[in-house]
Amino acid sequence: MRYKPEIVHSSLRHLDPNVKTGKHLEPEEFKQLKDQEDVVILDVRSNYEHELGRFKNAITLDIDNFRDFPEKVKELAHLKNKKVLTYCTGGIKCEKASAYLLEQGFEDVYQLHGGIIKYGMEAGGEDFEGKCYVFDNRIAVEVNTVNPTIVSSCHVCGTASDRMVNCANPTCNEHLAICESCGWELEGACSTTCKENPDKRPYDGTGYYQKHSNGYNPYKGIYRNPSKQTTSHGE
Repeated sequence: MRYKPEIVHSSLRHLDPNVKTGKHLEPEEFKQLKDQEDVVILDVRSNYEHELGRFKNAITLDIDNFRDFPEKVKELAHLKNKKVLTYCTGGIKCEKASAYLLEQGFEDVYQLHGGIIKYGMEAGGEDFEGKCYVFDNRIAVEVNTVNPTIVSSCHVCGTASDRMVNCANPTCNEHLAICESCGWELEGACSTTCKENPDKRPYDGTGYYQKHSNGYNPYKGIYRNPSKQTTSHGE
């Protein structure tokens, strides 16, 4: 195990969501509130995430990492008199994002409890356009079972595609939408240059590359006897 001061690096360590953060909205509450006239929906995720999928009419920020969020908030000053509904993948980034908005003078700030994933499970994902980027070997997941659509296009040929991959060139490793045809043609790379990189990873059609293990084995040196029973007293 490794201790980390933040789950997602934010450059906002001075903020404690346990003290002050946006009002939590359950998926059905978010659904009912999001289309009201005095409401704006704010996506606090990075470019490669919201380019793949986002809520209809949501404001997106041009950021490559969440730590860039504070600087971009300056562009939202004209929305301080609105109800601001923040959302992210699972609700983690919103804890800090909504707290920072409150610190900057936004008075009516909310966050989607459980994020996009919970919204899809409990509210059918209505009006979430495209797919949701996730940080495991699925890469992208379906959210909307009510009115689904595709908002992303293939980085190579421009055709509509919600197939997300990591460039096979580890030096590049960009997160991009690349259709299946271009994926195979470029062997998982995002360009001919990346395809020709001598360190390019083997492409298996998924566009996901497992991180290398450090070899740690928590069971090393431990012998478990399956026939041994333990009593309620630990004997």
